[in-house]
Amino acid sequence: MEDRVVNPRRSNSATTANFAIITLVGYLVLVNLKPILMPLAIAVLFYFLIRAPEQYLIQRFDVVARMPMLAYGVLLALGALASYGISILLYRNIDQFTDEMNKEGGLIEKFDEKWTNLGEANLYGLEDVITSQETIENVLDPQNIQDFATNILADLASFMTTMVTVAVFVIFLILEEKSLPGRFKAAFPGSYGRVRTIVSNSSEAISTYVISKATCSAGQAIVLSFLLWFMGIPGWFLFGVLCFLLDFIPILGAILATLPPMMIALIVLDPLQALLLGALLIGNQQLFGSFIEPNLSGQRLGISPLVLLLTVMVSASVWGISGAIIGVPIMIIARIALEEDERTRPIALMLAMKVHEEE
Repeated sequence: MEDRVVNPRRSNSATTANFAIITLVGYLVLVNLKPILMPLAIAVLFYFLIRAPEQYLIQRFDVVARMPMLAYGVLLALGALASYGISILLYRNIDQFTDEMNKEGGLIEKFDEKWTNLGEANLYGLEDVITSQETIENVLDPQNIQDFATNILADLASFMTTMVTVAVFVIFLILEEKSLPGRFKAAFPGSYGRVRTIVSNSSEAISTYVISKATCSAGQAIVLSFLLWFMGIPGWFLFGVLCFLLDFIPILGAILATLPPMMIALIVLDPLQALLLGALLIGNQQLFGSFIEPNLSGQRLGISPLVLLLTVMVSASVWGISGAIIGVPIMIIARIALEEDERTRPIALMLAMKVHEEE
């Protein structure tokens, strides 16, 4: 009787210990094999993402149904055109923002003037505390804001240089799409059903997440860009692009996307106008993040906020900003995989936001 009670506990302890060891080894592998694993991970996510529009094109057009590879060509051409157009607009807007900073009476001079006036104002002693803090001055310095934005874009540009490798991986995944399931079923007949369920659920979850996230991020970025343009904030398109990209990072992304344009607004606008713009930006963020996105996707991620935060921090430390963006989809796939095995299902429950979602 005692053995029957002890054995399950030992089994759970052994599973937890094995999972911890695998997690540590996996982290070391991700760090040391970044040039290979990062493009592969991105390729898998792209593969899951393009399956939905590919199936739509096949069902909608007869010519695509006769030549399925044509669907991938159409998606590739549309993606390339969109990327090229956005790159041209972004390059021009960055140039305008740089000129606005360095010209006479530009952002740097306005910042110095307002910082000096703040030190001379009567804020009942707070002006001495604020203006004597070098850290605060450095954070609000327009040059540092520009460096922050360009560093993020530079990290993403380095990510784009890996797109050739990603494209190769995606092509081979597409070519293996028909034959791989049959080979896997013949080699591992006992695990075929579970793996097929994981792939199916992962494809649906990633497609839903990325499509809903991209739609809401684009909507939020368009509204933010319009508000900044209307209020005369330089770099409005740059901050709109950053908003779209950073919104893919849970929890931290929304803060990082809103703070830079607000700092510029404090320099360019009057205090009341800056407060009004801040309220509109927060309202825009809450509208898309708290109302539109949950209704569009049908459900939230179902992952604990603490787990999301740790995922973002670890993936960012391993693969930079690009890693922070793709870390959440990878965690979604990992949670689905853990849920399909009785031995690892408790770990999946610990990753979840609410236990009743898994019952």
